[in-house]
Amino acid sequence: MATINSFTELDVWKLALEIQNKIFELSKTEPLSKDFSLRDQMNRSSGSIMDNIAEGFGRGGRLEFVQFLTIARGSASELQSQLIRCVKRKYINQEEFSDINKLVEKTGKKIGAFIKYLNQSTIKGPKFQHLTTEQGDEKLLTRNQKPETIHTENAAKPLGAYPHAKRVGNLLFLSGIGSRSAKDNSIPGLEQDEKGNIISYDIEAECHSCFANIKAILEASGSSWEKIIDVTVFLTNMKKDFPIYNKVYGEYFKDVQACRTTVEVKSLPTPIAIELKVIATID
Repeated sequence: MATINSFTELDVWKLALEIQNKIFELSKTEPLSKDFSLRDQMNRSSGSIMDNIAEGFGRGGRLEFVQFLTIARGSASELQSQLIRCVKRKYINQEEFSDINKLVEKTGKKIGAFIKYLNQSTIKGPKFQHLTTEQGDEKLLTRNQKPETIHTENAAKPLGAYPHAKRVGNLLFLSGIGSRSAKDNSIPGLEQDEKGNIISYDIEAECHSCFANIKAILEASGSSWEKIIDVTVFLTNMKKDFPIYNKVYGEYFKDVQACRTTVEVKSLPTPIAIELKVIATID
């Protein structure tokens, strides 16, 4: 085993570099080379995988590293989608697709394992001096089952002294998550008068925003939407909003089949119309 002192020593970064090299060579072949939009998208996606791994390592903080690894894994999925488009447009054959796609899939799984490791570790220092790897394998060894708090910039900021989520063993407990935008703290579809009274709101838009916040927190924690096991939903107007909320909920949770409780409350801490309390698992 060896200590990791540079991102270039990480197996996941080496795999990402191999992907980028393959995509660059592929992008020079016709007819893909003449599809400028798709060609450039694929080069950006493949480059994003390795660059985000490198930037996350360079940031020095464990939670920041997890955030950038999550972005890298998202870029890997984006690249897989673009490779499928290449097959459909007959830019590459099935064998070429399979060769690159297997490498991208392997890299995505390695990144997921890395995220899981970091979420279970006590590493805080800027040099990640305790990162170890076994030759030929991405088994990062040190594990810690102590409760751990999770924060992410990709979800609306908490209103008080609490985290987005807390991990205890193989369970992840999310704080109450509403529909405020992670970007600017706005509530989609909300109209208020100059005194702050609600003129109108869009429960469907708020559902989508609320679910996006939850998805971002799950991914930052090393979990995923499919691992949700229990949901408590708070609505400020059950009679008016339940039919629309229930329809949108069904679109997101159809294949999840998590346990659910829906209750009406008089109000929520901000002028939101919906908030979710979620429990998920982490393998």
